[in-house]
Amino acid sequence: MPKKGSRVEINTFIQGLITEASPLNFPANASLDEDNFELNRDGTRDRRLGMDFEPNFSLIDIAETTSSVSTAALNTFKWYSVNGLTSKEFLVAQVNRKIFFFDLERTVLSDEGYKGTVTLSSLPENVRYSFAALEGKLVVAAGTADIAVVAYDEILETFSASYSRLTTRDSWGVQVPSSSYETDVSFRGTSLPIEHRYNLQNQSWGIPRKNKAGTLVNPVTQYFTDLAVYPSNSEVVWTGLQYQPIVGAADPFERMYTNLYTEVLGSSLKAAKGYFVIDALARGTSRQAVYAANSTKYPALGTTTAALPDDTTPGGATCLTSFAGRVFYAGFSGAVEDGDSRSPVLSDHVMFSKLVRSPEDITKCYSDGDPTSRESNDLVDTDGGFIRISGANGIVSLQNIETHLLVFATNGVWSISGGSDFGFSATNYKVSRVSVFGSLSDSSVVREGGRIFYWAEDGIYVIAKNQYGELSVESLTKTTIQTLYENIPTASKTKAIGTYDMFTKKLRWIYKEGALFTPASVTRELIFDLSLNAFYTSTIKRAPGNVIEVMGVFPSAAFNTGSAFEPVFVGTDAVLVGTEQVGFSSDIRKSGIQSLRYLTFQSVGSDVNITFAYYQDSTFVDWYSLDNVGVDAKAFLVTGSQTAGDSAIEKQIPYLIMHFRRTEINVVDFIPERQSSCFARSQWNWADSAVSGKWSPLFQAYRYRQPRFVTGPNDDYDNGYETVVTKNKMRGRGKAFALYLETEAGKDCRILGWSLTLNANTTT
Repeated sequence: MPKKGSRVEINTFIQGLITEASPLNFPANASLDEDNFELNRDGTRDRRLGMDFEPNFSLIDIAETTSSVSTAALNTFKWYSVNGLTSKEFLVAQVNRKIFFFDLERTVLSDEGYKGTVTLSSLPENVRYSFAALEGKLVVAAGTADIAVVAYDEILETFSASYSRLTTRDSWGVQVPSSSYETDVSFRGTSLPIEHRYNLQNQSWGIPRKNKAGTLVNPVTQYFTDLAVYPSNSEVVWTGLQYQPIVGAADPFERMYTNLYTEVLGSSLKAAKGYFVIDALARGTSRQAVYAANSTKYPALGTTTAALPDDTTPGGATCLTSFAGRVFYAGFSGAVEDGDSRSPVLSDHVMFSKLVRSPEDITKCYSDGDPTSRESNDLVDTDGGFIRISGANGIVSLQNIETHLLVFATNGVWSISGGSDFGFSATNYKVSRVSVFGSLSDSSVVREGGRIFYWAEDGIYVIAKNQYGELSVESLTKTTIQTLYENIPTASKTKAIGTYDMFTKKLRWIYKEGALFTPASVTRELIFDLSLNAFYTSTIKRAPGNVIEVMGVFPSAAFNTGSAFEPVFVGTDAVLVGTEQVGFSSDIRKSGIQSLRYLTFQSVGSDVNITFAYYQDSTFVDWYSLDNVGVDAKAFLVTGSQTAGDSAIEKQIPYLIMHFRRTEINVVDFIPERQSSCFARSQWNWADSAVSGKWSPLFQAYRYRQPRFVTGPNDDYDNGYETVVTKNKMRGRGKAFALYLETEAGKDCRILGWSLTLNANTTT
């Protein structure tokens, strides 16, 4: 029967992992499944190096146990411009209340790079802290009323922490129960409940004024004495203040003319509030304190105490960031304890500080000017305050890109920016909804230039400006790895930690599956290459004794490791919990430049220390230094099925031509060093299991010949060729063909591509 042939040349394998293509039209340059191969921009694939500890590492005792680390809150942050020095950058690593600091300019972070620690005793345990850097200080929020500010003493090389609380002007006031004061703003009553007394002082009646005789009096009392009623919620003291006409040589003075207040009867406007600056979360006790302080300051006011509702929002800000020279706070609880009808629900509020000119401004979320004042009530650009994000439910992260501050909630993303395209200020801003797809957590949100990437319940999304300069959202997984993403447990997605690697232009997310410190625990890494718009994956293997856990990834500076082929021999047990990013070159095996380091936790019995590790082992095993054996980090790849444009006819492949990059460089006792290997097999008719009988046996696809010039046991290996090309007989037949490739323990694998001919019958 006559046959027709179709050539298939694969040399730009750059589309990465695809799970959403049909079996009948799978892209030729993508993989259906893979792990532990690095995707290169030229379309080649390299087996990743093994994970091991940094050379000359030290162990840092963190006074934690494996049990406490299993439930501990962990986070990392890059502290820029420490003490205002643009050249100084610290890695901040949180383990419960303890914060560890490492100088990222040092080569060995766990030794010479370790700068010290501080324990934030006023903050809670088992809570993931949120960090921001401003004015050379580190600002920390932990879901409590206290905000920590960490300072570094360069001379003593010590860290210290101070605490303050978010303060704001009381723009709400206190409800007067069962009173017409609440239903009619112009109501003037004959009784003065303590709540209304406080409200009046908070709306301009909190300073003594002179009466007709020139004596300082409580203006509210004078009002009642003259008019037999008390001021309403629509009135301010300024309406009745005029200067006393001069008589003879007497000095002029401003006094109350209470008859003037009757001229504004019928006004339905509420008076401005905010004379008092109060604690934004513990509002009731704060109101009582400022009321008492004001009465002490002005004895003429009389009453010094006010029994008011506690009106407390439990907890505090769970996320914060620096933007436009300020600190922004969000993630407050929506609950109110012992409140009233005026109590604010802060869950959709974003509070922002004044323009920070000194550390004291970091938690001052209010205007300098008194809004109830006659002279200084104007809001100015540098003031602080708060913004309501209408509709936001559960704010989990704040991120800034260029001129926008993005607010990530569980039910969407909003943007805060300057109005009319100007920069943000207290007097000039606008809020707009960007996406209906909310974020699962703060840790998965990654910023890259003018783009933000984040994990949502249903996929990974990117927010960036479109061609019109407007922010828009797009799914990265919908047409690529949606099935893979949906199979990740929600608990794993929620705790995924990501970073941007500026050296390789790749995003990396680490996520966990299974219980920590058990054989069921799996550490996975999802990588997205921004240059290729392609995904691929990696799995960091379990260390001997199940002692290593990878929990996060973070950025750092690049460092040179020298000979990247030489494995580092160190012996200890360890537990990995974070990654530090430190810069890959395009070919790590040639340059020795690294871009990722990982913060590790080392277990000694039940106690835990920390140190650092990174991808470096050229024998391709993870954690070699634990027992001088390690665990093989096997890599594999499965192509999608190819039909050559016709899924109805049977096909055969006479030969498969494989192309590899040669890695052998010399011989020792006539045995080449740095050998490569690649096992392959054919898979026919969309078979996904050997049970189908359509899988061929594995065969060695990488085969080299001993060069003729090798005459001694230790000669150089140089056959004059950059590549290794092999011709492989293929067995089997079917309507569709796929190729499976896997690595051999201890050997490299650098795939350039392959070529084959599909021979098919001309009839079905």
